[in-house]
Amino acid sequence: MTAAPGEDRIEVGIVRRGDRVVRLDITARRPIGIGRLAQGKSGESVVALVPRLFALCASAQGVAAAQALAAARGVSPSPAIVAAQASAVLAERMIELLRGTVLLLGGGGSPSLTHHLRDLTIAARPRDPAAPLDDDAISRIAQGLQALGLEPRSFADAGACRRWLGSDALLAGLHRPLLAAAEFGMAAIDPLTAMDDAAIGERLIGLGPSFAVRPDVAGRVPETGALARNADHPVIASFGGGLGGRLLARLIEIAATPELLRAVRRGNVDTGTVVQSAPLGAGIGLAAVESARGRLHHLIALDAGGAIRQFEILAPTEWNFHPEGPLARALVGTNLRATEPDRQRVAALVAAFDPCVGYDVRFREVADA
Repeated sequence: MTAAPGEDRIEVGIVRRGDRVVRLDITARRPIGIGRLAQGKSGESVVALVPRLFALCASAQGVAAAQALAAARGVSPSPAIVAAQASAVLAERMIELLRGTVLLLGGGGSPSLTHHLRDLTIAARPRDPAAPLDDDAISRIAQGLQALGLEPRSFADAGACRRWLGSDALLAGLHRPLLAAAEFGMAAIDPLTAMDDAAIGERLIGLGPSFAVRPDVAGRVPETGALARNADHPVIASFGGGLGGRLLARLIEIAATPELLRAVRRGNVDTGTVVQSAPLGAGIGLAAVESARGRLHHLIALDAGGAIRQFEILAPTEWNFHPEGPLARALVGTNLRATEPDRQRVAALVAAFDPCVGYDVRFREVADA
């Protein structure tokens, strides 16, 4: 989740001793962030610019910046504004998760999937940025997902999910081959939550970009994203935290989106599960937004004149692709050979973590590392 995704790339080095993975070397080429560019600028100009800088999750980035600025100013946005922001993030999250799933499963060449994804993308665009999606748009989203076989009841529990996987739904058919390796990359799930926000804010204030590119919470490197958000779901409890669970967690969230959007519109859902913000001191605000790829943090600090003196972005990718993070925990200790089938399994797992940038997977021997 970068301001220049074409320049960013992650290399995942699978370091083996024999056929056993002993560590992961994860390196990233990151473009210069926008923090320095924001210094001395007005909050309004930076908040207006942020969504235009990000090719992916632009709504989530814009909401995070707006919420962080409001918190830095000691302002609480109205419930109506927060509802509109939460609605935009949820709709965008659904589209990003669905698009990533289709690409991961090799469904990008299907005219039917392409048609449905296009129609869903159009329906998910807010007509009024100051209001939640309207009933007509939500109905069109629900109908589009139903056409893909994605309904909440399909993922209510493990039994319903297994029946769905055996159905003739196009997405179910695309999932079945990968679910043969459902346990690949199995690891315990340690979710990043709102309870971690205060510690993250303190470290961003003190360490800035050096923390944002290698974060931790008191030595923990938790996971964020669809699987972390659904760690307690009965389907995830049955399938676990491997490749299969990661794929299904996306579908659980996608299928649940229409009812969540309706609940936001009615005002009977806690929007704090989608977007939160808080002041961390005079002139300092932290926002956290549950975007498609995980919990996104923005921190804004203002100078005495009200201009931005510090702007930090901590993207979900930095947690999931930390050298000691959840991807590493999923692979270290597993047996992998330097064959194309095993490389493809690793590539599928990396894609399931959804890095939002290009990536390469390479096998290395300890002697070569």
